[in-house]
Amino acid sequence: MVGPTASVSTTPLRPLELPPFALYPLLERVFTPASSLPSSPIKQSPGSPTPAATSTSLSRLGQLGNLVGASTSGGEGGVVGQVSVRSVEASGEQVWIGASDGRVRRYQVDHIQLGNRFGRATSPISTAGRRTPTSPGSQQVCTEDAVLDLTDESVVTQSRKAADRIALIERLNMAVILSEGILTFHSMPNLTPLSVHSFPAMKGVTTFSLDEDELSGGGREDAMHLCAIKRRTVHLLKVTKEGVTHVKDLPLRGGALVSTLRRQHVCIADAETYYIIDFENAIATPLLPISQSPNEDDARPLSSSSTSTSVTPPPPGGFDPRQRPAVACVGTNEFLIASHTGSTTLGVFVTETGEPCRGTLEWSSNLRSLTVDAPYVVALLHNNSIEIHSIHTQEIVQMIHLPVPSVPSPFSLQPRSLVRSWTGLELGSATGANKVDVVSVPLLPSNHSEPPRTPTRSSGIGEEERGKGKGTAAKTLVVGKNSLYALTPLTLVVQADALMEKGRVEDALSLAKQIESSSSLGNPEVSYVYLRAAYHAMGETLFQEAFDLFLRSGCDPRLVVRMFPDLREPLLRPDEEISVFQGIKMEVITARTIDDFIMSNLNRNYSPHIKPDVESASPTIELRTMLAVTARDCVRVYLTRWRAARRGAGSQIALAGDSRKVDMVVDTTLVRLLAEERKTTSLLEILEGPNDCVFQHVEQFILEAGMYDALASLYLKREEFTKTLDIWTKLVDGEYNDATYTGGVQRIFDTLWESRDKSLVEKYGVWLIQRDQALGLKLFSDPKQTLTFDTRELFGKIRKFNGEVADLFLENAVLQKRSHDSGLHADLIKRYIDRLGELLADPSTKAHLRDQEKSYAELVASTSQSSPPSFLYFLASRFTTTSPHGTFDRVRLKAILFLNSSANYDVAATKKVLDDMEVRGLRGLTLERAIVYGKLRLDRQALSLLLHSLQDLTSSETYCHQSGDPLLASDVSAAAARLSLLLPKTKRTTSSKKEGQEQRKAGLARLLVEMCLVGRGGGEDDVDAPPEVHKEQVARILETQAVHLDTLEVLPTLPSQWPLALVSGFLERSLRRSLHIRQEAALLKGLALSQNLDVTDRVGQLQVKMGPRIQKDGAVAIATDAAVGPTQVIPLVEKKEKENISDDVDEMDLR
Repeated sequence: MVGPTASVSTTPLRPLELPPFALYPLLERVFTPASSLPSSPIKQSPGSPTPAATSTSLSRLGQLGNLVGASTSGGEGGVVGQVSVRSVEASGEQVWIGASDGRVRRYQVDHIQLGNRFGRATSPISTAGRRTPTSPGSQQVCTEDAVLDLTDESVVTQSRKAADRIALIERLNMAVILSEGILTFHSMPNLTPLSVHSFPAMKGVTTFSLDEDELSGGGREDAMHLCAIKRRTVHLLKVTKEGVTHVKDLPLRGGALVSTLRRQHVCIADAETYYIIDFENAIATPLLPISQSPNEDDARPLSSSSTSTSVTPPPPGGFDPRQRPAVACVGTNEFLIASHTGSTTLGVFVTETGEPCRGTLEWSSNLRSLTVDAPYVVALLHNNSIEIHSIHTQEIVQMIHLPVPSVPSPFSLQPRSLVRSWTGLELGSATGANKVDVVSVPLLPSNHSEPPRTPTRSSGIGEEERGKGKGTAAKTLVVGKNSLYALTPLTLVVQADALMEKGRVEDALSLAKQIESSSSLGNPEVSYVYLRAAYHAMGETLFQEAFDLFLRSGCDPRLVVRMFPDLREPLLRPDEEISVFQGIKMEVITARTIDDFIMSNLNRNYSPHIKPDVESASPTIELRTMLAVTARDCVRVYLTRWRAARRGAGSQIALAGDSRKVDMVVDTTLVRLLAEERKTTSLLEILEGPNDCVFQHVEQFILEAGMYDALASLYLKREEFTKTLDIWTKLVDGEYNDATYTGGVQRIFDTLWESRDKSLVEKYGVWLIQRDQALGLKLFSDPKQTLTFDTRELFGKIRKFNGEVADLFLENAVLQKRSHDSGLHADLIKRYIDRLGELLADPSTKAHLRDQEKSYAELVASTSQSSPPSFLYFLASRFTTTSPHGTFDRVRLKAILFLNSSANYDVAATKKVLDDMEVRGLRGLTLERAIVYGKLRLDRQALSLLLHSLQDLTSSETYCHQSGDPLLASDVSAAAARLSLLLPKTKRTTSSKKEGQEQRKAGLARLLVEMCLVGRGGGEDDVDAPPEVHKEQVARILETQAVHLDTLEVLPTLPSQWPLALVSGFLERSLRRSLHIRQEAALLKGLALSQNLDVTDRVGQLQVKMGPRIQKDGAVAIATDAAVGPTQVIPLVEKKEKENISDDVDEMDLR
């Protein structure tokens, strides 16, 4: 049986800080009491003898050399014949242990057993009455409960000597072993000896060291430098996969006991002094003595078990065997050496040149061993304690008091040394790393909950690597006589859990913030602590603090959204899974809602004191409601900040759940919450920018919140015009009420105007006409409208609710030529004429007509020296809607414009109706009749009405100039403007029609002059002859129409009493035109003559070049002339025989 031992005491130097390391047992009993080999199979090296328990002796280098060797031997305080641990090395998940009997064991980390042991431990911090992972030996440990599994055992030396030191060169996949002064090379992981030809053994080696710069990743990947020290020589070697080569050898007086190599500098210690050797310059610089004062007191036993040690304490005043040299490498160019001062030991930092740097360390006892586990210095002292200092501050940050057994036992800890593993031993569970493993759990609770899936890491770590923690490898091993422990990093997860279990949540958060400020973004341990603290705050109903911690943890926001049952649907489904940390798995599976947290807190604080109970008491009901509202406000703020951090550049928060599904949940839930609180601005900022909101899931909530204008704007942006217009029309009609809506019907008109949906424009355009006639009619009748509507159908829809507005629509459609339906045109003209007939039946209207014609005649008489206005312009200028006869004037002007612009009505039938009205005494529609006569080409009647009835010379002249159209375009535009009608632009006449119109214009001009000069009767003394006041207008007509008149025909019709000056303009134009025609004819004749002469000349030249041709009896002879050349005779053939000309006759080109 194993005797009881005292528990390990871990003491932080500051009450609010936790220690950086915990002592964790790996093998509490390496070897059994019997010296025989275990029953497990042993793998032997080729040619090695059968293993047997043998005693070994270390090579000696004086008394101090014996002591240095004893630091890893089993000779101190051991039992005779007991196999002990001599050397240890670790890498990854494997550990090599060299035994004193020459065996080397290889162990593998058992993560299952590791997790079981860690699961039983509450915390690596000592707790009264409970065993912790830092309490070795407090109970008997069975072999099958070990963290390390024995996988291999071999003998690495033929002499079966103990392996005093094992060093791994992982970049070369080999190991270096020092045994009894012999340095050998072996392959990993079975430690098979390498070829002696390439890797010869070195004898007489007292110590060696690998280049720590290359161990930390520097230098070439295919080489490692090694410093091997003998009694008289120091060797710098280069090891590669091909073999070992000597780089430099230097003499060394006195040898060395320990050494540490970094690049070209090695720090060594002999029996008395520390040195730094510069290989490049071959210089050895002395530093400090190992001991600065002799021992003045009796050397006391090191422990209760030291009575059986083989090393005898020296007498008073002699050399203290506990004053051993210790060297460690710090940083990139520093060494740390230990110098004993009697009762204490000083640690001095020196550079590679030997200059002191930093501060100094002080240990309360002499050192057994020293190592650096950045950023800490770890020292194993003779007083059975481990002191840990900070490299940066040189302060003690932790002291670990090792257990001292009350009864001497070979299985107690009995520490011997510290071993530094460069790659570290992976002990994920022991450091709490398994708590940050990622597991998949159902997103929502279900009736048949399934167990969580196997933990997996988001980075894709496989099952074989499960349990490992990033940055949690144990790099410092504590080697005992027959045991092995690890100084595991006391990770943030373990520290924070321990603090929160004691209610020190603020301390845990402070620790997490310190780690966060010095670590990279997205540290899973920091996220875990924030998440644990967030759930703790939820239990205290500190919702604002809780959601802030949820945000800082970077967790999947669906963890938060699912706490609100009404926000889950429809984006969160029970068949979905979510990735969470292993440490909060049970909290997530429980799936507590906000109300669960609130009721749990209320029951804890008020039950059973409040009556009748928490659920029904009015104070707690009110408090429950207030807390629920607060939680809802806080989750809205949380989602807003999460979204800003997700979409913002340079975010300092690492966010989980990086997928569009998460973004959809966040945006949709946030919009819903903003709608509930009627935060229109924030809602529009989300939905009008880039977003992943599922709009169909939130539009109903926006509508129920009364945010009608915002919803319509969103519909408009999404081009859902029907929904947009439906909301706007209800706002205008008062069915919806939203003070933010502006624009009224104009906004609806603008949207309809831009729409290309014909049915949509018709539907809401009819509605618009009922609210605003002007905008509604403009929508359908504006010439710029590109859509074409069925006028008759639309007219019928409008007529159902307002006949007058329907008439306005119809006349706009007809006047703008938007409808060519002759039936509609006939209906409209009939409505106009019937309406005019109804109004003319009133005597006052007839008097109004006579007054208009009389006033116009007086106006024309008063403007004899200038061009008088047309009758249409006169009517339009006198039109006012407020006058007693404004309705008649308006209808008449519309009828005039319609009769003139439309070509789709029955003109003959319209003439008949107008003539019948004259017969019935409804006279006065003179201009209307003239327009109709013009369309029927009744030119004399039309001009007679214009000249003699209206005395409108301007319209008469326009009639001639426009081939039967008496209305000027400017007058039509002026009249349409007065009536607020939009008329289309008049199309230009084509060239073919223009030629026919020119002929008609000439005839109309002669007819006009004839009617102006001779009157209706044709005689000079006719009573209908033009009055004296019109002489100037007639003369002006003669002058303007001169191009269409024959002077000889016009002169006899001119009154003889007219002065010559009155018609001088007409005569000048006529004579000038005659002269122009004559001179133009002369020029054309001259040009024709010139062209004829040119052709004649070209023909003559061509005949000369061709030469004559003589024909005799069918034979052709060509005459020649020395001067002219060959002469060709061209036979002249009559025109009727031209088709019989032989092909031999050449044709002339006269061009």
